[in-house]
Amino acid sequence: MDSPSMFDRVFPLTILVLLGLAVPTALLLINRFGSRWAVGKRDSDPGKHEPYECGLSSTAGGAGDRFPVKFYLVAMLFLAFDVEVAFLYPWAIHFTTGGWEMLWLLVAFLVLLEVAYLYLWRKGALDWDK
Repeated sequence: MDSPSMFDRVFPLTILVLLGLAVPTALLLINRFGSRWAVGKRDSDPGKHEPYECGLSSTAGGAGDRFPVKFYLVAMLFLAFDVEVAFLYPWAIHFTTGGWEMLWLLVAFLVLLEVAYLYLWRKGALDWDK
């Protein structure tokens, strides 16, 4: 049995790369010319050039304005709890081979996580009005 030639190995990848470049390019060109044909002229509405964020038609304040500390506190708490919950993935992988020891390890981890959450709640770190 002969081994495949270099062309047989590279041709499917070449076709895949060409299709990966041609399809998005064709869709972008169809969108551009189709919208010009349907709308008539480009950028007909001056409102398209105004900033839009979170449902507000105009932004309030500048980029250098100070934010309240509660925004940073919530962000840090989210990151801390998100990283802790990420430790559940290795547990899930080793759960089938660990037996009951892994279940008690999970219970201890979740209790510790809940104690930290309750501590932050009692201290008022999660109270948005403060």
